[in-house]
Amino acid sequence: MNPPVLAVADLSLAAAGRPLLHALSFEVQAGERWCVIGRNAAGKSTLLRALAGLPVPQQAGEILLQGEAAALRAPQRAACLRAYLPQQAHDRFELTVREWLQLHGRTPVEAGALAPVLQALDVVHLLERPITRLSGGERQRVGLAGVAVQGAALWLLDEPVSFQDPAHQRKVSHWLRAQAQQAIVMSAHDLAWVQHAATHVVALMDDGRWHAGPAAQVLNEETLVATYGCAWQCVQGQWLPRD
Repeated sequence: MNPPVLAVADLSLAAAGRPLLHALSFEVQAGERWCVIGRNAAGKSTLLRALAGLPVPQQAGEILLQGEAAALRAPQRAACLRAYLPQQAHDRFELTVREWLQLHGRTPVEAGALAPVLQALDVVHLLERPITRLSGGERQRVGLAGVAVQGAALWLLDEPVSFQDPAHQRKVSHWLRAQAQQAIVMSAHDLAWVQHAATHVVALMDDGRWHAGPAAQVLNEETLVATYGCAWQCVQGQWLPRD
């Protein structure tokens, strides 16, 4: 049996003397979409940065990529296995979207295999636009296409729909659900979107506590109250904050 694409073992993170995570452990297989939820400053972005191999404060524990410690892999090999989408892009050069995708991907933008990605993410009409002149939502969808063209086994997406209108949130959700061969870890605030897009959930609570597992098991009233500090109710299968 093949090892999981990503295995996190006893991962602890802290910032400014405050524990963000204590001994977090979970495994991600190909075809699974894990969503990290939690309040603002709960550590969602810090966790994704740690999984991406970026510097984070006070890290302990182990991150395995396809059965090997990420820190022990050759940097180029580790980079090929995972692709990271930050919460916000910082573009410095007046590249067109086409040029930017060509720099980031292993597949030429003109290749037929990439056409469904550009179509699904509503990016085709943006290819000749300067990347610095896109709206936040447009830039986010281009970033998702940039993740797809890298050919990585693991996608790490920090709030991939935070700038999207409802129609594009749905497009992104449908596209992610169609990635049957990908292992995906992402963060999000909209629980309705999480319920539609995620197979599994990691809920980050106060004082480093957490709960991880299949979405149907993690998304319950007790866990949501502990995660967000407010009351919740399930209305026709959808979790909503209670007044």
